[in-house]
Amino acid sequence: MLRFRFVFAIFGVLLLGLPQRGIGQAVPSGGAVVREVSLRTDTAVYLLSRNTVDVQGVPTQYFWFRRDDETVELRLYPANPSSTKPLRLRRTPDYQQLDSLTKEEDGGFRTRLRFQNLTTNQFLRLVVEQPSDSVGREPRRQEVALLPLARTSVALRVPDNELFVGEEKVFELTSSNARNVRATGEWVRGPEFDYRLVAEASGMLRLHVLPHQLGPRTLLVKLQTERPTLLAGGRLSYQLPVLRQEFNVKGSRLRFLSPDQRSVTLNELNRRRGVELILDNGRSFDLRRTYRIEDQEEPGGTLIAEVFTRQYLSNDRVLCYLRPYNTHRQTAGYLYIKENDAARYITNLDITPETVVRSVQVLHRGGEWTANLSVSPGEMVDVRLEGEGLQKARLSFEDLPIVPSDSSVRTDARLVYRVLVPVGYAKRKSTIYNLGQPIGHALTIKEFQRPHPLDFVSVGYGVAPGPLPGWAGRCCMTAPFGTWFFSSTPTASTRASSCLASSF
Repeated sequence: MLRFRFVFAIFGVLLLGLPQRGIGQAVPSGGAVVREVSLRTDTAVYLLSRNTVDVQGVPTQYFWFRRDDETVELRLYPANPSSTKPLRLRRTPDYQQLDSLTKEEDGGFRTRLRFQNLTTNQFLRLVVEQPSDSVGREPRRQEVALLPLARTSVALRVPDNELFVGEEKVFELTSSNARNVRATGEWVRGPEFDYRLVAEASGMLRLHVLPHQLGPRTLLVKLQTERPTLLAGGRLSYQLPVLRQEFNVKGSRLRFLSPDQRSVTLNELNRRRGVELILDNGRSFDLRRTYRIEDQEEPGGTLIAEVFTRQYLSNDRVLCYLRPYNTHRQTAGYLYIKENDAARYITNLDITPETVVRSVQVLHRGGEWTANLSVSPGEMVDVRLEGEGLQKARLSFEDLPIVPSDSSVRTDARLVYRVLVPVGYAKRKSTIYNLGQPIGHALTIKEFQRPHPLDFVSVGYGVAPGPLPGWAGRCCMTAPFGTWFFSSTPTASTRASSCLASSF
């Protein structure tokens, strides 16, 4: 019995000696800094010891939010209540600390935080520090990972469930949290329907639907969220409930000819020489004949383009030349292929203007948009380009990397990129290119210099002169100080070295 107690006691000592890892936090080697973290919103309190979920193998403290700039009360409880060292909260761009971190009667430290862009900010965390008990040692630090959760619902209300083959129709979606719905604007292809979700600048969600088959059909729309929701069993889900909508798809009065391209650029070259386009075989097409394309079925419509039939292809299609004359959007309606003012077929595609950049502006951290395109080495800036036809542009900055960002904007009239200027950038300008061609704008790189070390200055104060950088700042002398001597070697300050400022 005594032997069993002895073994049990040794086993208990070994367990106590193992390092303990707090929930939802990266514990430093010197031990935990906090034992509890409390986040209080206007509706609930979330504790680190209770409200945690596993995210990619990392225990993370979660909390529910309703606004992107949610304000919470934060309480930090130190792991060692008897320690006299205060806790500090490292500042990050993810939130704004509204109050000083003050100690309360219960031993915790309290402050208020206002988060920034909770829907889009990734890898949210709190970094808590506590000064070390030993002088000269680094403060102990602990990271607490945070995960904002959001409740989101989406509904589709269709006033008329009648669609036509080849006709794109737009419906409005209502949502309790539209910013949390992931709207990529990309087409989702299917055998019966194609659809895509677009978020407008006003925050409105619009669903574009393009049917392919006749008869009663069911549209299934699968959507995702930016911030997850918490399911039973502690599981996270980014999937929204599937939207189901019944439609009655009818055939068009005119046959729809599907083009092989969804977009054509309107420029002088395409207007004169034409663009190769493949259409479905219209059966009544005459080869080597020009047909008008207008925006209405009745005579007298606006001339959008002309199509010249060149030859039949083996896959029952026709190779044509398309010469555009006016712009058109698929959402504006059908395009009618006419022969002698009589509509024979319908088709649809985008005819967009050539990419033109009219203005470029730069946003520095903590500043406003400015037309001054001067940037500094080591700086990360946002670059906004405005013009026409920008959605199809492929822009690049000469020798500058583009940093992926959730806040990037990409529309037909505006583009926003986040660019990092390396410290060792060797050019005075970074030209902006579109598909390898300069657009006429460039970022100007400011001159960058480092302070020259004062190794060309010598100091003498009763002992042999020595270089100023090697002077300790304090000295002990057994005799009174005499005369101090300062001397310099100008040639040493002008030696070749990169990024060194002029010395005075």
